[in-house]
Amino acid sequence: MDGRLLFVFAILFFVSIVLTTPVNEAPPLDCPANEKYYKCSLEVCYKTCNHLKTPPPCPSISSDCFMPSCECKQDYLRNSNGVCVPYEEC
Repeated sequence: MDGRLLFVFAILFFVSIVLTTPVNEAPPLDCPANEKYYKCSLEVCYKTCNHLKTPPPCPSISSDCFMPSCECKQDYLRNSNGVCVPYEEC
């Protein structure tokens, strides 16, 4: 009886490990240079060269998730042609 109980616990342990292990998700979008894939982004947080002096407010938590997208990396802003450039080039 003890052997069967140990076997059942071993199986349950194995199943719980498999179910809780995160899967490495490959981003479905190939982002251009100087851009990073975000699974959930907020449209209000998009930064462009127009926001150089007055960046838009970007809430840290929001239930209003926009679609997955590629956004400019840190220290880059989207120019009028839609390309992410260093903020010095705006």
